[in-house]
Amino acid sequence: MPDSVPGGVARAFEALTPGFICFTAAAIVYGFCHHILETTLPELFFTVIQTPLQGLSDTIIGGIVIVGLQSVLFWAGVHGPNVVGGVVGPLLLANSIDNQHLLDMGQQLAGNPAAHIMTAQVNDVFTKSGGCGLTLGLLIAAFLVAKSDQLKSLTRMAIVPGCFNINEPVIFGLPIVFNPYLIVPFILVPVFAMIITYVSILIGFMSPFSAVQVPWTTPPIIAGLLLNGWQGAVVQIINLAMAVVVYMPFIKSQDKVLLEEEAAQKAAENENA
Repeated sequence: MPDSVPGGVARAFEALTPGFICFTAAAIVYGFCHHILETTLPELFFTVIQTPLQGLSDTIIGGIVIVGLQSVLFWAGVHGPNVVGGVVGPLLLANSIDNQHLLDMGQQLAGNPAAHIMTAQVNDVFTKSGGCGLTLGLLIAAFLVAKSDQLKSLTRMAIVPGCFNINEPVIFGLPIVFNPYLIVPFILVPVFAMIITYVSILIGFMSPFSAVQVPWTTPPIIAGLLLNGWQGAVVQIINLAMAVVVYMPFIKSQDKVLLEEEAAQKAAENENA
């Protein structure tokens, strides 16, 4: 446009070209989907992408990858559940909704081969007691064996938030982030919890979950009780006990290091005094 044309008018004309390209591309995609494939673009995405991913997520291998990746990312300082949940959250939620449709049709979920085992509740409730990494087990283990002042004070501070699945005080206060002593249990514990929960549903001890959800801050055991009766509470207790046992030797190693650091610090303070 010549310089005499006002800037607002020129910018309006500049927007015509990309707008024309977008509308033309959308029209081509619509015509291709509607007249050739006889479907819509959202349905095409669902068939080509979501359905295969939904089937892949509904396996024990898929569950292990999900919880393991969450822990690895959180250990590296990235909020793993938020990152991974952005991808697999809709898939697991779709599995829950499919199970709800089976209930609405009068079918039972327990023992039903059409029911999905991997749902949002399995990941959110049964592998994250105390937060990602099932760190409530870490806090209980620290409460039982910790001798260092730092670990004991952190345990007292983090135990109440941990009961409501808030574990940032542990993740960044201990810390777990980039901590070589805790990376192994931080990954293994949720993986073991996933296996225990998956097998519990597979053998019929618990039924697959429907669309019923509980708030993510619901304390462990209560959450399992609300979702799946006493069986859900028992599985959460088993997962929590497993977490305490797995975390215990690693917490002892971490506590030993902290005790040495505190002893060195006190010796330096006494020398300066």
